[in-house]
Amino acid sequence: MQKERLARMNRILGLRLGLVGVAAIATIVLGGLLVGGTVFAAAHGINISSGGASPGDSDEVTLTATDIGSPGLGAWSIDITYDDSVITAVGCTADEGGVCNPNFGDDTVRISGATAGGLEGDSTLGTIEFECNDDGGSSDLTVDPVTFADATVGGPVEIDVTISDGTFTCVSGGPATGTGFTTDGSTNGWLLAVLAYLGVAALAVGALRWRTR
Repeated sequence: MQKERLARMNRILGLRLGLVGVAAIATIVLGGLLVGGTVFAAAHGINISSGGASPGDSDEVTLTATDIGSPGLGAWSIDITYDDSVITAVGCTADEGGVCNPNFGDDTVRISGATAGGLEGDSTLGTIEFECNDDGGSSDLTVDPVTFADATVGGPVEIDVTISDGTFTCVSGGPATGTGFTTDGSTNGWLLAVLAYLGVAALAVGALRWRTR
C-alpha cells in the first residue's frame, strides 16, 4: 500500500513538472509575440537608425518617416544634430525628391523635401554617412523636425510625431552588436533560448518521472 501511494505521488509530481514546463514554454511564446507586437512596433513619426565604426572609418544611418496616415507626408525639414567631437558628417543622400545639407551646421545635418502626392506608410527620407574621429567615443543622433506637415491641399497641417533618436558609436574593431534592443526587432535571443531550454527540460523531467513509475 505504501509503495502504491509513493508511486502515485511520483506520478502526480511528474505531471506537475510537465505542466510547469508547458506553462513556461507558453509564456515564452506568448511573451515573444507580445514583445514583437508592441515593444518593437515602429513608432508613428520619425526614426533615425543607429550606427558605428572604428576610429577613422565611417558608417551610414537612415532617416525614416514611419506609419504616416492619409493624406500622407507633404513637406518636411528635419535637423539631425550630433557631437562633432566624436563624429563628422561626410556625406548625405536625400530620398523622395528631397535635398540634404550635411554641413547645415558644425554639428547639424538638414534633410528637406516636399511632395504634392503625400507619402503614406513608411518612407526613407535620407541616408547620412558619419565618420568617426580618431579618439573614439559615442554620440547621440538627435532628431528635430523643424517642419513635418501633411499633404492637405491648400492648408497643410503639422503632423504630431513620435521621435526615435539614434546613437553612433566609435570603438576599435567596429560597433558592438547583439546588445539590447534594435530597430529591426531582434533582442536578447540568448535569454529567450535559455528560458525555452529550461521549460523543455522541466517538461522532459516530468515526462520521464511519469513513465518510469
